[in-house]
Amino acid sequence: MTVQPMTRTICAAALALSSLTLLGCSNADAQDKNDKKEQAVVTIPVEVTTAGEGAITANYQTTAVLEPESEADVISRVNGIVETLRVEEGDYVKKGQVLATLRDEEYRIKRDEMAAELASVKQELSRLEQMHKEGLVSADAYDKVKYRYQATKAQYDMAAYQHDNTVIRAPISGYIAERFVKVGNLVTQYEEKALFHIVAQETLQGIVYLPEKQLANVKVGQTALLYTAVSNEHPITANIERISPMIDSDTGTFKVVLQVNNSNGQLKAGMFAKVQMQYETHNNVVLLPRYAVVSVDDKHSVFRVNSENKAEKVDITIGFENESWVEVQQGIAAGDKVVTSGQNQLKDQTQVSVIPNA
Repeated sequence: MTVQPMTRTICAAALALSSLTLLGCSNADAQDKNDKKEQAVVTIPVEVTTAGEGAITANYQTTAVLEPESEADVISRVNGIVETLRVEEGDYVKKGQVLATLRDEEYRIKRDEMAAELASVKQELSRLEQMHKEGLVSADAYDKVKYRYQATKAQYDMAAYQHDNTVIRAPISGYIAERFVKVGNLVTQYEEKALFHIVAQETLQGIVYLPEKQLANVKVGQTALLYTAVSNEHPITANIERISPMIDSDTGTFKVVLQVNNSNGQLKAGMFAKVQMQYETHNNVVLLPRYAVVSVDDKHSVFRVNSENKAEKVDITIGFENESWVEVQQGIAAGDKVVTSGQNQLKDQTQVSVIPNA
């Protein structure tokens, strides 16, 4: 009699435990299904662009300092004291224009003295020449006067030359870049220190040094774009004027001289410029923005979005490239949708949601 109630109790407990176990398993299965469902609908937001066709030019970027095509240091050909200054820094001068004058009293007196002596000797020579023709004087006497005349003429020419050079003139047309002399300064004939420095800026030069592997790409007459502080938004066009035939063995570079038209005076000698050498142009090619391309160890790929909104990783071959665009030679066709933002979070066949471009 005592066993039966105990048996019923045990059976009831077992049944309850069994029900709880089944309920727990059912809940776990449902949770797994919900998790899988949530994972299946997770997408990565990305921005895309449509691959288009266009033209792209191969280029090489470097830097240069603009230099005047011609410049000159103005020196004095005679000794003297500066009496007047006719120009200042920044002034434009023409070739032959007076820049300064030196005190000329001594040189003027010497020139006038030699002019008088020359006139006297010339008169004597003229008189003896007539007498020599008539046989009234010896040839030796006539020759002595003739040689004296030639020597006096040379002395007069030197005195006149020295007097003329007390006026300092511009050897070239250009701008006075620097003035080194003041009124009252003593200047010395052919002194190393200049009186003025003149630069001609109608045409400037950009000197660039390119690596030897670029030698096959450059030709005389090719264009280059120059970006400076005053023309960054509107680059200035230059042309290759000269190419050095030699490679510098120390640096592995060769010299290229660019000619820059500066007729409007916008540029100044000494300006720093970023130079973009323009090479060959490819037309009607597939183009993509540089930031769409993922590059690792010289291998390039992009993510193309298919009709199911899945990102396919595609290896591509690139051709010409510049700071904004790359030419795609293989892997992508014009019209393909390519991820431009968010590609670093993607793997092949990742489900994506395309964010409309602003």
